[in-house]
Amino acid sequence: MRLTCRLRTVRWVFLAGLLASAFSSVQAQSCWVSGGIGLNFGAISATSPTDTQTNLPFTCGSGSTPAYVRVCMYIAGGSPVPDVNPRRMTNYNGSYLQYNLFSDAARTQIIGPFGGGFPEYTWTLLIPGSGGYGQASGSLPIHGRVFAGQGALPAGNYQAQIPDGQLRYVFGSGGYPANCSSGSNISLGFSGNHANVPSGCQITAVTDLDFGTLASSLTGAHDQAASVTLRCPGGTAWQIGMDNGQHHAGNRRMRNGAGGYIGYGIYRDAARTLAWGNSLGVNTVSGTGTGSPTPVTIHGRIPAQGGVSSGSYTDTVIVTLTY
Repeated sequence: MRLTCRLRTVRWVFLAGLLASAFSSVQAQSCWVSGGIGLNFGAISATSPTDTQTNLPFTCGSGSTPAYVRVCMYIAGGSPVPDVNPRRMTNYNGSYLQYNLFSDAARTQIIGPFGGGFPEYTWTLLIPGSGGYGQASGSLPIHGRVFAGQGALPAGNYQAQIPDGQLRYVFGSGGYPANCSSGSNISLGFSGNHANVPSGCQITAVTDLDFGTLASSLTGAHDQAASVTLRCPGGTAWQIGMDNGQHHAGNRRMRNGAGGYIGYGIYRDAARTLAWGNSLGVNTVSGTGTGSPTPVTIHGRIPAQGGVSSGSYTDTVIVTLTY
């Protein structure tokens, strides 16, 4: 019986020691984060900045007396490209998309690495003394921007990893610490930054083929030009076709309100020898996207013809962009 009593006493003392140790660690001053960081810009614009934002929630805890906490976020250069100003994502095929991460919504203050000379991204937090263990929480916004004017990049997915981000924190008892240089460090998890350069092409402008006012005899040919402007990502092959118009009958024709017609042609070359049609690879105009606006000239001609009555003549031609 004595032996059994002693074993129970030893087990009880050991459990009490564990409880006391756990209680003591809870009282320590510390901060922690919830989740990691990752930004997905989605499909970017070729002509204007593409912005997105995420937030890093954090919580700090302390004992019974008020605690003043300063936290600072630092984000290093990415991987596989270590640049910071600007940061760059890659398609892993030799092309790079420029972007950056900022502490302010105006996107002027870059979040840089610890000791990198960039403005410190800092936040303060007060944990009120409540007679027991207290906590306070905050959230650090991260504002991302992909810069405009990068439409020349090949279409596809771009990404970057940031393996070295950290949140440093310093506690003070009588006021907020001046900086985070001597603080404790939390390594931040990153799910990566992602963006997509879309493969879509678009026609951005078409000017009318306007022959102006002509003499009714039409004894000679009359030439005029117009243009269609398109934009395609770098490396994207495209073709532009033209249909035969609303009033086609063996050739393109314009029509007036009284039912009269004027024949005309649309050509791919300035000499007006290559008719423009809609058969891909046969009578269309082709090219490769650069990401910038690309104008294509439309060469028009009204050949000499008789029996034309006065009036205003029009036709509508459908322009098709294939990529």
